[in-house]
Amino acid sequence: MSEPGKESAAIVLDCHDHGESDQIVTFYCRDIGRMTGIAKGAKRSQKRFVNKLELFSLLFIRYTEPRRGNLVFIVEAELGESFIHLRQSLPLYMAATVMRELVLVATLDLDGDDGLFSLLQWGLQSLDTGRPAMAVLALFQIKFFEQIGYQPNLSSCLRCNQPFGAAQEYGFDSRAGGIVCGACQEERGQSPVMPLSRGTVRILVSAQNQPLNRLHRLSLSGAGLREALVLLYAYGRHLLQREICSLKLLSDSSWQGYGQGATRRRFTDIATPRCAQ
Repeated sequence: MSEPGKESAAIVLDCHDHGESDQIVTFYCRDIGRMTGIAKGAKRSQKRFVNKLELFSLLFIRYTEPRRGNLVFIVEAELGESFIHLRQSLPLYMAATVMRELVLVATLDLDGDDGLFSLLQWGLQSLDTGRPAMAVLALFQIKFFEQIGYQPNLSSCLRCNQPFGAAQEYGFDSRAGGIVCGACQEERGQSPVMPLSRGTVRILVSAQNQPLNRLHRLSLSGAGLREALVLLYAYGRHLLQREICSLKLLSDSSWQGYGQGATRRRFTDIATPRCAQ
């Protein structure tokens, strides 16, 4: 590498053609955060960029900062991990696409967050090694909201402050971002809640408390997984004030094989509380 420049580990979040031979690439970088650059001659490259600028790839890039404008100049890229299995399985690819969109929506350019970079890397690696896509996605989201500073309150009732465990029934208030005990759910004039089992609350609290290298020990499946995804979908939609398009698309096909009847409905359909429908 003869040209001067800066270096960073980077995960590809977006890539599109620019002119006849260039590509515009958006990365999430360690230390730096989200960053967009131009890779000159990338479409004709036989060495510097060939088969490297694919979505989700972990790269080690060298770049130079421009004198004017926001686009950095990508000088060279070395492939760290391609996460090739994501491109061989539609459920894995779709789950990775949700992670990508959440990061794009919730971050600003050059606002570095090592924790978010590590979480995104964990999510892609977990999918690539064959862990169930929907379980990885649920765990990713609970840690994602924590990482951006909006961890849902699952430790005590939002309305009476009783610690979790003191009641037999719970629900989740997506607008307020926390659990509500059965007694408080019966109060009139309060915002509606989604039903939530105690088991689901426990495992989500465990996920909040576990470091990334221990998340693989948690088992999330069946009804608990469905409840978690419904909760996280509704909470994310309210928090971000927009539809996560890839998550909505994923929900159209995600429940095949998860049961019969109502359990096969899209979680975007059942995320609205019954009393609010």
